[in-house]
Amino acid sequence: MSHDFLEVISLSKNFDLGRGQILKAVQNVTFSAAKGKVIGLVGESGSGKSTLVRMIARLIPQSSGEVLLDRINISPLVGSTFSRHPARRDIQMVFQDPLASLNPRFRARRAIADPVLRLGTEAEKARVDELVEQAATRTGLPTELLDRFPHELSGGQRARVDIARAIVLTPKLVILDEPTSALDASLQAHVVRTLMALRDELDLTYIFVSHDLNLVRLLADEIIVMYQGQAVEQGDTQQVFHDPSNDYTKTLLAALPHMPSQRW
Repeated sequence: MSHDFLEVISLSKNFDLGRGQILKAVQNVTFSAAKGKVIGLVGESGSGKSTLVRMIARLIPQSSGEVLLDRINISPLVGSTFSRHPARRDIQMVFQDPLASLNPRFRARRAIADPVLRLGTEAEKARVDELVEQAATRTGLPTELLDRFPHELSGGQRARVDIARAIVLTPKLVILDEPTSALDASLQAHVVRTLMALRDELDLTYIFVSHDLNLVRLLADEIIVMYQGQAVEQGDTQQVFHDPSNDYTKTLLAALPHMPSQRW
């Protein structure tokens, strides 16, 4: 818990739109995260949140800047190059729409096993069924549902499959990209409690991407507010919510209908 195992340094991403037009999707974002912390990433659609986390997860390359994971510079690695690096298993993602992110031809058991089969050691692969059932149990997914296809599961059950897949190899960093937005309020509460219990049990660090500022306030230790590709405000969550310094942050907070005070 003593050192920042994730360091994002001046990370930027430009997209060439052709005819001399450049979209500056992310501009010089810098932050760090210690183990066990929850970093809330908020901002309106198009603010650069998804581009930022996809660079951190090495799904797309940065235009400039660096990403260090446990003091290892993974910035030069992306795509298939990163998939062969030992650090690949330490970063996992939970996506906004589990139905879209799960292979419709894979039963839940096979979907959760995928990281083990691709990234696990030979010893882990030999006990893949045990690891899958352990991950399912940890996420509250009944093991009798493991032989069902995604379309045979409810929205909450699919979300738990997605989470189980992300934590089956006990990564160091889990990026949660709007993981509850497709669920109703009661299911959101169950999934969020599961995520926070897993954080405590497995000493996970989360980057929690959300439009729901109330939810971020309850979950996150620190918050980053994105606007037009820039991190316009960063800091302790309670400080940002009680005493924001940026006008855009103030506008976001003023639009909230209600701000609960109790942390999850």
